[in-house]
Amino acid sequence: MPFSLLLHGYPTADVPLAHVQGPSLQGMFLHLVREVDPAMGQRLHDDSQYRPYTLSPFGIGEPGQHFQGFWLPRHKRIRSGAPCFVRITLLEDTLFSTFSRYFLSRQEPTFRLGSTEFVVTNVMGKNNGKVSWNNYTPYSDLLGQTGAGHRTITLHFLTPTSFRRGKVDFPLPDPRLVFRSYRKRYEEFAPQIDFLADFDELVEFHTGIRSLYRLETATIRTKKVSLVGFIGRVSYQIDTQAPPDLIAQMNLLADYAFFCGTGRKTTVGMGQTIRIS
Repeated sequence: MPFSLLLHGYPTADVPLAHVQGPSLQGMFLHLVREVDPAMGQRLHDDSQYRPYTLSPFGIGEPGQHFQGFWLPRHKRIRSGAPCFVRITLLEDTLFSTFSRYFLSRQEPTFRLGSTEFVVTNVMGKNNGKVSWNNYTPYSDLLGQTGAGHRTITLHFLTPTSFRRGKVDFPLPDPRLVFRSYRKRYEEFAPQIDFLADFDELVEFHTGIRSLYRLETATIRTKKVSLVGFIGRVSYQIDTQAPPDLIAQMNLLADYAFFCGTGRKTTVGMGQTIRIS
């Protein structure tokens, strides 16, 4: 079962914003896992092909009811005591069990980003009616809510999103690359279903882009690197001649995007995605 969690906290000292983004945030997550299960933490660190989680950029303040994106702050420092949050998605039950034990075993849990300690104030796992982007959904429910008749799929790419095509980065919402990234994650972590043998080619042949809304280049600035990609809303249109199985499978994967993210470097803040319609 995939999970989407919201981790709230605040720093005990001023800290440069770039020091808590990207690889630093991933290092914090791996440290928490390693504290509970050293073997799992080591595997997550060593195996670059095994990525059963995603991380958002570090957010400042409190996310509102109608969350529209991780608006990366322009100031360069996070003040001591300032409320912060990070969204974490977990694609396997075993990883959720390990991660949650870190907080259940401590009365006042903390974590470190670099040399700065953060105090955890809340870990939200279930939608409370105010914030719609933390939740958990059994894979059977994802399969059950798939509708073969939805030929328009609108996705909101909340953080910089990009793909690797050959030896170069490709920061554009190409339908084949988008849905291929979901298919590969689903096949790795979800119950087996028989995707069409030529799924990627059929997506490319039958899917166009109906509209783009506020599509632009965005950057997550970290201590050592800049993570560049596109953000914005994209509506994909599946043509009327597409096989029903293709439409159903694309709808399933569009729902799964909420948990698995889109494209590359989803473990350091890129590719956070929600389905709009």
